[in-house]
Amino acid sequence: MSVVQRVIVLNKPFKIRGYTILQWLILGVSAVVALILATKLPSDWKVNGAPAGVFVFVAVLGAGIAYVSATQMKPPAWWRNKILYSLRLVPNVFLPKREEAQLYPDPTITERPKREDQGYITIESDR
Repeated sequence: MSVVQRVIVLNKPFKIRGYTILQWLILGVSAVVALILATKLPSDWKVNGAPAGVFVFVAVLGAGIAYVSATQMKPPAWWRNKILYSLRLVPNVFLPKREEAQLYPDPTITERPKREDQGYITIESDR
């Protein structure tokens, strides 16, 4: 009878229910921030009869969920660069400093003298 061993792949992050520990922390922090912001709004602020805090809670928690989902597709540094470059907040054309071109061929290279082919025997015929 064969025994199946569980293999732990070390170059993949540890995930709980599809999310890494950092992503769970981000979701928890966004839930806490959403709850704090929702309770800080005055209760007399209404949107179509519903308290405005409910919409703030949903918006902040939804933004946290969207951020975590985005980090599953690409790393946060990729998203940061994508936003900064697409909004043209950072330069996207880099001009290198001018440098002197190297001489080609390099004058310091010296070629070895060629050896003449003296190892061959030539036969001269008198015909």
